[in-house]
Parts: sequence; structure tokens; C-alpha cells
Amino acid sequence: MRKVAPVTLLGAMLLAVAACAAPARWEKAGVSEEMTATDAVDCRRAASQEAFLYIPAPPLIWPYRRSSTINWQYEQSERFYAENRLTAFCMRNKGYELVPIPKP
Repeated sequence: MRKVAPVTLLGAMLLAVAACAAPARWEKAGVSEEMTATDAVDCRRAASQEAFLYIPAPPLIWPYRRSSTINWQYEQSERFYAENRLTAFCMRNKGYELVPIPKP
């Protein structure tokens, strides 16, 4: 039986979760789409830096492998969720609301 790479499995799980989520976008009255995109990028960048401070990448051990694949996957998923929460917090602080995209 062939082993599946942990990163591939994690990616498949994230795609499955993303497929279940209802599509939504950030909106704020009187703000253009370009400004919304700029604010979202700024918030994502800040959230990524903040999440990495609290959940750093695990050290590599010789010969170039992670100390524990399970711990590494857990830390990556925790960082992913922390980044999403921090991004949402930042956007809400800027006055945006997350609204569902209507289906055509």
C-alpha cells in the first residue's frame, strides 16, 4: 500500500472544508472593491505575522525532517485558523462586514 504525503492529506482536508463554506465577501458602505482588496491584503499580512509569533514553525532536525509530522500538521492547522480569525478581527475593526454572496 502506498503512503500518502501528510501535506497532500492536509491540503485535501482544507479543500473539503472550504467547499462546505458558504461564499462570502467583505463589504463596507462607500468603499471601492480596490480599497477592500487592499485592506484585506493588509489584514492578511498582519494576521500572518501575528499568528507566526504565537505559533512558530517547528525546528528542523537532521537530516532535514520535522521532529514530528503530527505535531507539524497540528501547528500548521492552528496557524491557519489563527490567521483567519485575526484577519476577520482586523477587517471588522476597519468597519467591514462579511456578507454572503447571493447565488445567481
